[in-house]
Amino acid sequence: MSDFPYFRRALTASREAVAGTAVRPRRIGAIGRLFGAVNIWFWAIVGVPTLVAAVYYFGIASNLYMSEADFVVRGPGTEKSMSIAGMMSSSSSGEQPGQDEALIVQQFIMSRDVVRKLARHDDLRAVLDRPEGDSVTRFPGMFFWRNDFEALYKAYSRFVEVDIDGETGVSVLKVKAYRPEDAQKIAQALVTYSEQLVNDLNDRTRQDALRSFKQEVDTTQTHIADIQAKLTAYRVKQQMLDPKSAAEGPLALLQVLDTERADAQAKLADAIKTSPNSPQVPLYRTRIVSLDRLIADDRTRITGDSNSVAAAETEYERLDEARKLGETELASAYKSLEEARLDAQRQQLFLETVARPNLPDYPLYPKRVLSFSLVLASCLLAYGIAWLLVASVREHAAA
Repeated sequence: MSDFPYFRRALTASREAVAGTAVRPRRIGAIGRLFGAVNIWFWAIVGVPTLVAAVYYFGIASNLYMSEADFVVRGPGTEKSMSIAGMMSSSSSGEQPGQDEALIVQQFIMSRDVVRKLARHDDLRAVLDRPEGDSVTRFPGMFFWRNDFEALYKAYSRFVEVDIDGETGVSVLKVKAYRPEDAQKIAQALVTYSEQLVNDLNDRTRQDALRSFKQEVDTTQTHIADIQAKLTAYRVKQQMLDPKSAAEGPLALLQVLDTERADAQAKLADAIKTSPNSPQVPLYRTRIVSLDRLIADDRTRITGDSNSVAAAETEYERLDEARKLGETELASAYKSLEEARLDAQRQQLFLETVARPNLPDYPLYPKRVLSFSLVLASCLLAYGIAWLLVASVREHAAA
């Protein structure tokens, strides 16, 4: 009986072995069904997409050549950046000199206006519809659904891109095409159109800055012309070229008459003193009365009514002072106009080409291995996430 415990353990082990052999086939069948279900989803999520990607990238996708051009747009902020304070302010704000202008050029390159120019002058439609292009990427596409301008614009955005380096401010233009000469041609055309845009912006800024000063000069010139016309009409009316010169004669005559009257008055006083009954005394008195009358008439002509020399000279001086003031204003307006013109020259934008568009030697796109690997990795990641979600749902359902 001492061997009874060993016998019991052996019997138990044999029973478990028999039970294991009965359960294992059922487990194997469940795992097989699970793998079968997994394979279906694996092929749906991973197999088919990667197969399509392999067929496209290694069998259909056409070679694309890329031409690259680098340029920088320099604006009025460039001068500020030359100083230490300007460098500190630009670095603290995170903006580079000319960045706003570079953004304008970037928006122009990716705009519909430049697509219209390229379609009109550079045969953009033919460039995007080369026979070398595959039916997926070229314009108007596989089934020729749309051949309008909006479809052309969308196709253009797939072949052209422009980025701005935040540190250096250099704009990098990249143009892809099915032929290397097409890529270089479109890139060169875009650089040329960008330069034209910068020149148009300069002209517009200059005209806006000078318009008000030119208007001020024209207004001042018109005002001076009106004053000059009034001066001419006044001279004709008064029948004198210069009232100042015309007043010199009556003033000189008045001075002579005053001198003669003083002389006659002195002679009269001397005659009365030496010989009161002299016949010269009445003559001197008559002479003095005549001189007084002439002096009064001359003074009336000089400072009398509205037709006097003084009145004429006053009106003339008013018009002459207005003319001189207008000439001073005109000189100031011309000076302001010249300063505005120089300031407009300093505020000009400049597009400097750092690297001209190159003629590519070999196609850079599509990156077949990299693109296929990305598709495969993405599908595997999606499959892994889906598998984890399904496993989690089954685990909660079993619990």
